[in-house]
Amino acid sequence: MGVTRTHVMITDSQRFMSALVKMVTACGVLSFLHPLMLPLLILAVLPAGAGAVMTARVDYQIHYANVSDRNVRHMTRWWATTPKFADEVRANGMTSYLLFWYRSLSERIDRRTLAAAPRTLRIALAAALLGGVFLSGTWAGLAWLAVTGRVPLAVAATAIVAVQTALAALSQVVINGAAVFHTSLYLTDMETFLNDAAARAPRRGRHEITAPVEEIRLDQVTYRYPGKERPAVEGVSLTLRRGEVIAVVGENGSGKSTLTRLITGIYLADKGRVLWNGHDLASVDPDSVWSCTGLVPQIFAQWPLRVRENVTLGQPRTHDDVPVWEAVDAVGMREAVEELPRGLDTLLAREVFGGAELSGGQWQRLACSRALYRRPPLLILDEPTSQMDARGERDIFSRIKGIAADRITIVVTHQLENTRVADRIIVMENGRITEQGHYDELSHGGGLFAELLALSKDR
Repeated sequence: MGVTRTHVMITDSQRFMSALVKMVTACGVLSFLHPLMLPLLILAVLPAGAGAVMTARVDYQIHYANVSDRNVRHMTRWWATTPKFADEVRANGMTSYLLFWYRSLSERIDRRTLAAAPRTLRIALAAALLGGVFLSGTWAGLAWLAVTGRVPLAVAATAIVAVQTALAALSQVVINGAAVFHTSLYLTDMETFLNDAAARAPRRGRHEITAPVEEIRLDQVTYRYPGKERPAVEGVSLTLRRGEVIAVVGENGSGKSTLTRLITGIYLADKGRVLWNGHDLASVDPDSVWSCTGLVPQIFAQWPLRVRENVTLGQPRTHDDVPVWEAVDAVGMREAVEELPRGLDTLLAREVFGGAELSGGQWQRLACSRALYRRPPLLILDEPTSQMDARGERDIFSRIKGIAADRITIVVTHQLENTRVADRIIVMENGRITEQGHYDELSHGGGLFAELLALSKDR
């Protein structure tokens, strides 16, 4: 709310200052005519200002009482209407369920809002009554001054105009001042959040990493997620060298994805060090690290952009599409892209008129091409073939091996047969490395790798 209301604060502040200038001018004239008039006029407007501030606080409280329900209702509406979930929602009979919760949340929001209405009305009524009393006193005082001859009739007529002008200006000052106060409540929340985030963020250095990355070394690295008792990665030591293909395997929850986040500096280790070319990531500018990194996470973005932008996103554009097609070819997507209505210019958003959609495996290939387009010294593929067919898997892994010479390549996978392409396999269990070696060595080693490999062949 603080972010979205910032422009409102600027507009209200401009109006407040404009009204303030008018008020000062009119009040100066009024004070010159008779010093008693200005205090009475301020008293006439003061209740409205107090009422506006109190109403703003009520609105602020109701907003925060409803914010969770509004967020969930928004997500419920999205789940019910997005084409991505349409088949599941219809075939599994979830429509009535989603509608039930949408209505329930809406009713709960309405109940809270309506419950606050009497309080708001009482504040407005009290402010109007008090303001009316003091305003009547202002006009009565002006009439008394004119009738008793304390001010000439000509001056009284001028005072009437001055009172009307000052009253209008004071009202605008109050209205816009209350609006500024209302918005300031949300801006204060935003400032508190940003200060808290800045205090929590780890302090990093300014040293920059440059290509090539010859070696990445982990020295007794430990990382525990906030609120968790057991570390996700504990006491891991590992050396990765340029030209190597490293496969990381293990059961779900063994710490594989966390390890890749520590290697890339997305997370900083609680204990131990991660060294790139001998430089500790805690003392390195993170942007320089990420400029040397290509990452395909398990949950990757399906950007509602053209094919070209889905490949080049975050990178400088070239004068032609040759590098784009090279990245597309590297993941075997040329034929699929050429079959799209407008090739690289096809918008990948079925929700938009003229847009097209890819299959899950094709999206995954495109995510891989995005990482390869960067030509990164470090390439990390986290489950890169989970949505591909067997032929697609084989093609991707063979291409990965073919381009591995100039970079460090890390592949996280559950498809253990594909680890044959790796120079080294890392087996993780409960956040620790329990085995290392080549496929032939580990498949006959009698450890967790051999057990998981046997299970995969029995399926």
